[in-house]
Parts: sequence; C-alpha cells; structure tokens
Amino acid sequence: MRRVLFLAVLIIAGILVGEVVVRLGGWPSSPVEQKALEEAVKVFNEKYAGKIKLVYEPIPGDYRVKLTAMLSAGNAPDIFYLDVNWAEEFFSKGVIEPLDFYVKMFKLDLSDFYPSLVEAFKYKGKLYGIPKDFSTLALFYNKRMFDEAGIPYPDSSWTWYDLLWAAAKLTRDIDGDGKIDVWGLALYPAAFNRVIPFILQAGGRVVKEDLSTALGEPEAIEGIKFYFDLHNRWKVAVSPQDVGAGWLGDAFGKQKVAMVMSGPWMLGFLRENFPEVDFGVAELPHLKKRATMVYTVCYAIPKTSKHKKEAFIALKFLVSEGMKIFTERLGVLPSRKSLAEKDKNDPIKRAFYAGVEYAHPWKIPTPSGIASKAIDEINTRFMKIWNGEMTVEEAVREIVENYDRWVR
Repeated sequence: MRRVLFLAVLIIAGILVGEVVVRLGGWPSSPVEQKALEEAVKVFNEKYAGKIKLVYEPIPGDYRVKLTAMLSAGNAPDIFYLDVNWAEEFFSKGVIEPLDFYVKMFKLDLSDFYPSLVEAFKYKGKLYGIPKDFSTLALFYNKRMFDEAGIPYPDSSWTWYDLLWAAAKLTRDIDGDGKIDVWGLALYPAAFNRVIPFILQAGGRVVKEDLSTALGEPEAIEGIKFYFDLHNRWKVAVSPQDVGAGWLGDAFGKQKVAMVMSGPWMLGFLRENFPEVDFGVAELPHLKKRATMVYTVCYAIPKTSKHKKEAFIALKFLVSEGMKIFTERLGVLPSRKSLAEKDKNDPIKRAFYAGVEYAHPWKIPTPSGIASKAIDEINTRFMKIWNGEMTVEEAVREIVENYDRWVR
C-alpha cells in the first residue's frame, strides 16, 4: 500500500513539472469523425493546459503495417488504436503496455464498460486496451416490402426458420419476366466473421480449449451449412455484387434485397444516400442460443512510450468525456453503459445494444496470436462453397487438416 501511495505521489509530481506532449495515433477518418476527435482533443488540452498536451497524429496508408514499423523503431505514438480483429497479434509480441496497474491507480471504472468489450482486449489474464466504441450485427429489414408481402416485422423471437420463411416469401419476380427482381437476403460469400454467429447460434464454437479449430464439430458444420444453404439450396440470398451493389448497405438502399445483416455503420449511410427507404432493425435470428458479432477498437499504450502515466490520463479522458463528445456528434455506440442509456430504447439502435450482451468479439485466438492467414484460407474455401465448387464437408475437412500450420 505504501509503495502504491509513493508511486502515486511520484506520478502526480512528474505531471506537474512542465507540459508533457502525448501523441495520439489512429487511422484517418471521415471529416465528421475527424472534427469530433479534434473537439475532444481541444477540450482535453484546455482541461490540462500547462500539464499535458494531447496531439493527434493520423497514420495514413496501411495502418497496421506502419504501426508495426513504428513500434519496431521505437517511435510509435503514446496512444493508438488497435482493432480487436488483430490486436492479439500485438499483445502476444510484448510491445503493448498492460493497463491493469493504471486502471487501479487512476480509478477507471471498468464496471461501466460492457464486459464483452473489456474481455476482447485481455490477453493471458492482463488488460491491454480500453474499448473506445463498438458495433454489433443486427437484422435490417425493409418495412414496405414486408407490408406488401403481408409478413410481420422481425422481432427478438425470430429463429432461423422465420428468417428462411420470410426470405422465401420476399424473393420475388415482380414484373413477371421469369427473373428475380427482389431477393430476400444479401450475404457476403467469403466473410468468416458473418458465418460465426450462425456457428454459435447452432451451439458450436470457433476454437477448442487448446486453440485448435472447432469448425469440424457437428454444431459448427450445422451453422456453416445453414448460412450457405440460404444461397445454394433455398436460393433466397445473393451477394451484393449479384444485384449491382458494392456492399450490403448499397444493395439494401437500392431496395434490391429485403434484409441484410449489418451494423450501425449502415445507419448514417442510409440516412445520407437513401433517406426514402423505410426500414427497421431487429436482433439476429437464433437457433439454440443467441449470438452476434461485436466489432470494437481500443486505445492502447506502447511499452516504448516515455509518458505512460500521462498517456493513461489522456486515455481515461478519451473513454469518458471524450467518448461523450463522440457519442453526441457521431451517433456511434459507446462502450460505456452509462453513456448508452439514452439510446437503449431507440427503436433503431436497441437491437445493437441488446446484442452486445451476448456478442462474440471478432477475433480468433491462436497459439501465435496471429489469425490472418487462417482467416484468409477459410474465406477462400467459403467462396468455393458459395460458388458450388466445394461442399461444406469438403471445405471443413481441408480447414481442419491444414489449420494448425496456418496459425503457428
């Protein structure tokens, strides 16, 4: 206890001697997000004038590659973004500072954060990042199309079978020329992260306790099979490209499909580009259990930072007052429960908030901490399933046989 108090005195004394510059790095963002971030930085600098100065330094280009080089050279920013999908690669290399001590020292209340988001940035029992915001997947549906087909809107009671039944009724040849004009669903053909919810909903898992792949287990196969059967067997789902769209939001906005499974990033896109589309959002359908994906980014501090304490003070601000600024300006989903309260009953956003309670982070734990090779290989085989070049069983067999060398 005396040691902690002594360290606290040293930290406070160090902060009060001159102005310390703390560098914040991240990938370039939209003009609106950039403005919100600059506002948060401005408020911080006013609050800590003469003590700490926070400077935002965006890292353009291939962020992950450039950040790796900066960490190797010892000139990385004092705080930077890490995406949950590949953050573990950095944690496992020992280049990121564990934050448990600073959380206690500066009294950051982790209980106010959604547990699934905090857990996403733990590695071998230690916390390496604090989540800045999040997105989950939910089911977007076109209200007009549902009304015309006489189908009740999706709700939290929907199962896979409700999804399939509705998608079949909504897949229609409107002009009678023998060609489908509107499809029930749009899906991504080669996106492991979009298949994972179905694996989990079927009672499956992605990896075993020893971090070997679990995709060969019957429940996982059931989830994979249902996803691709929507396209190959029941013919109620297409890819965005099949309907002349660049991505799911585009296909939905052009009203070429009645449903898509996507995240809150679609809300602003639809509002700006397709304001005439009347849509709703519901939780993803389930089978044996509920599951969705959570995509999140954290603030992390490198071990090479010479100003770790000051960096954490800035980090704490960014996930409290700074997060409030972001929430109000951008409409993003805050990782703190207290900041989410006012949005929880929003009929459009509540499905995303409901999902975070049972969401699976978009990361694949591996012995090496590196999953990119395995994800690429899995997606290659998923594309072959979609195209009818491979059965689910054949693809899974290849994945199981080769997985170990992909992740070592």
